[in-house]
Amino acid sequence: MARKRTLPNQPSAAPGSACLEAAVREQQRRIAAAIAVLGSAGEDDVHGARVAARRLRSMLKTFGPLLDENQAQRYRAHLRTFARSLGTAREADVRRALLLDVASAAHVTPAERQRLAVLLDDACLASREQLRRHLAEPDWAALSRALQRDASGRRLYAVSDADLGELVHLAERAWRRPVKLLRRNPTSTAELHELRLAFKHCRYALEPIADVAPKATSRLLRRLRGTQDRIGEHRDTLLAEHWVRENERALGRPLVGRLVASIEVREKRLRRQSATRAARVLDAWRAWRDATRRVRKEAIQDRA
Repeated sequence: MARKRTLPNQPSAAPGSACLEAAVREQQRRIAAAIAVLGSAGEDDVHGARVAARRLRSMLKTFGPLLDENQAQRYRAHLRTFARSLGTAREADVRRALLLDVASAAHVTPAERQRLAVLLDDACLASREQLRRHLAEPDWAALSRALQRDASGRRLYAVSDADLGELVHLAERAWRRPVKLLRRNPTSTAELHELRLAFKHCRYALEPIADVAPKATSRLLRRLRGTQDRIGEHRDTLLAEHWVRENERALGRPLVGRLVASIEVREKRLRRQSATRAARVLDAWRAWRDATRRVRKEAIQDRA
């Protein structure tokens, strides 16, 4: 039976609906704060803004049955554009930190390290200048206004009587894709990248309902974060290798050779660690599913 919709302007919301709205409002607050300082944003500001946008997009997708479909879709599209506009600056920051760390283990000379650092710094400065130019464009002003409209009012919330069990049920549905991937024991770059994206979605869906079965949820979140971070490091390493090879003329062939050799060692280690950590997520997910079985079952019965 289809979920019965209630008027969005009711004076109070049930625990599940109130929990979802509070989680959405928190990410909206973070995005608004980030937009206000992007012109002079540091590394943490850019990273935090992208994470907030991804987190909110994931919530809008997972809990879509409780939201206005058209408005949620528009909102997600605007958030995707916002996050992508910060991508170049974030990637330059990550690449700089990673390659300077690689250089420390690659036995490069002081002169080579200085040459690498200058090139990386220039790339970071160029990405920040590109972002500042984008912030002055009409398209950015239009996007900012759209995000403000998306965040205002209550039209987004189509259901106000959802309980926490309904949120847990929707979060559990988000696990279909990653569980299927995990059962294939992913090890390739493409598989690990796909798994990382799926893990992000599941993690962001779990965070608003962390108080339901807190022990099992906390364990699952820890394993998700650890695996997601390690796969992310693996992807960043591959992107850094590509950048090094592209800049062989500026860096010099001897330096590129030492950096690539060190990167390849790191990439193999991170690939193994990523696969090992991913394999441990499945047991934690099963434990969380068992711990939340009763509340999910009650939510399904209430909807019937």
